[in-house]
Amino acid sequence: MASMDIGFNIMEKREYLTQIFKDRMSIVEFLRQVYKEEKLPLNLAVFGIESLLYYSEEPKTISRKIRNLLQDAANFLVRGNYIIQIVVDGKIEIVESSERPRINYKDKQILPYPIFGRVKQVDLKHFIAPLNLQA
Repeated sequence: MASMDIGFNIMEKREYLTQIFKDRMSIVEFLRQVYKEEKLPLNLAVFGIESLLYYSEEPKTISRKIRNLLQDAANFLVRGNYIIQIVVDGKIEIVESSERPRINYKDKQILPYPIFGRVKQVDLKHFIAPLNLQA
């Protein structure tokens, strides 16, 4: 298991179950706290991004809104030096490029790219994006 770095660590739940941080929250609560710039735990596991997008009627719009919120909060996130685990309850697969993995969840493919942009592969099922998402 590669060590966690500051940033968004996108990882498969079943692959890294033993390394998931104790401080946990849902994606909705995480986004609410980021929007309000409330202090977060330094090491935080965030759950549910795949189900939020899966059950959304407009996943592209939701992805864009999440990305915009995270970009607007970039200074807040970078100042905090947060290590954020984005724990997904699906299978992460590389199809075309390791910079743009896909999440297979239930019967859909969910793309983290519209939210996090290009990611760096750290381990087989672990990818990282910087806290300061580029516009």
